[in-house]
Amino acid sequence: MRLLTLLPALLLFAALPAAADALRCGEYRSTDGGMTLIFTSLSAGYRRDDGSEPEPLWVDRSAAQARLVMLDDGVALPVRISADGQRIEDDVVVYTLRHSRDCASEPSAIAGNCRAAGSHCVAQLPTASPGQAQRACDEGVGAGCSALLRQLRDGSPAKATDDVGATGFDRPPACREHTPGHDPQACEALTADALAAAMQRVNQRLLQEDEDTLDSPLPAAARDQLQQRCLHHRSGRFCVDVAAQQLNALEPALAVQALQVVCDAGRVSACGRTAPLRELGADLRLVPLQRVPCGRYQADGGVIDMLDFGDGAHARLHEGAVQLQQNGETLVLRQLGNGDLLGMDNQTAYQRYQPVPGTAQCTPPREGSGSP
Repeated sequence: MRLLTLLPALLLFAALPAAADALRCGEYRSTDGGMTLIFTSLSAGYRRDDGSEPEPLWVDRSAAQARLVMLDDGVALPVRISADGQRIEDDVVVYTLRHSRDCASEPSAIAGNCRAAGSHCVAQLPTASPGQAQRACDEGVGAGCSALLRQLRDGSPAKATDDVGATGFDRPPACREHTPGHDPQACEALTADALAAAMQRVNQRLLQEDEDTLDSPLPAAARDQLQQRCLHHRSGRFCVDVAAQQLNALEPALAVQALQVVCDAGRVSACGRTAPLRELGADLRLVPLQRVPCGRYQADGGVIDMLDFGDGAHARLHEGAVQLQQNGETLVLRQLGNGDLLGMDNQTAYQRYQPVPGTAQCTPPREGSGSP
């Protein structure tokens, strides 16, 4: 998980000395050219990897070490900005200024909102109240939307409230810029500790989560709320999670709608999944299988692009789906309205499998035969 892979970065940079900040608006590109930081203002911008959607970010300068607050990941990545503004470094990547541009006006940071709290907002999201998660999500913080999804999945009451005290975020006094109590060195220690504690809570939750709970779809009302937030806020990582919820709920059209948001934002792999399914039109729906399929089925790309239901195949029907044992994996497929198969498990999710002409000369196994 990307959150855990960023933990070393959070700890490694905790004690690094501060550098003069001469950040430029414009494009910084990594040495290998595969990653780009684009700053539209001196405090906001986005990061983009080749073939991926842009991830919005804020710049937090409240501590001795500047941090890039990644809004979709929900992490604050320490960086060093050179005194001349030509280079930005994190623990593994060096970015060099390629093009300057005029700066847009600075977005306002209202007291109590996530932006005003910066790194301390994302540090609070793993244990945020429903009101805090909703507020961060409404501000365009994808990690806040993901926290809201997690709360709904865990059964927390996600009720909106206008009480700023119950929904607001705040920095420690030492981290409040432009105030008499601002102390960058003290803020550095407080920020590093808060982020490390947040990562520890995320890690503990991952170890405790029940896989059956993760696979159980949310109620329709909760999924509709999340779907609307995905379509409105258009956060890539969050929309991927919403799509997974819809697919688990056997709603492929809604899953594709959420995943299309990620495609439209620029993630090439998402486009590869949605395009074949969008071609189905009204047939983008599930029909319970009455018998195990026969012959071979082909998908256009994907981790597993061929399914073999020939003689001797280990396959069985279960609750309208077919479970196929292939190459040591249990694959789960459901039938689409036109007779094609839709992948439902981690290996085949969103893959559209079409029958290969001339391969259906087999004796389909009876329901339950070949089951492990």
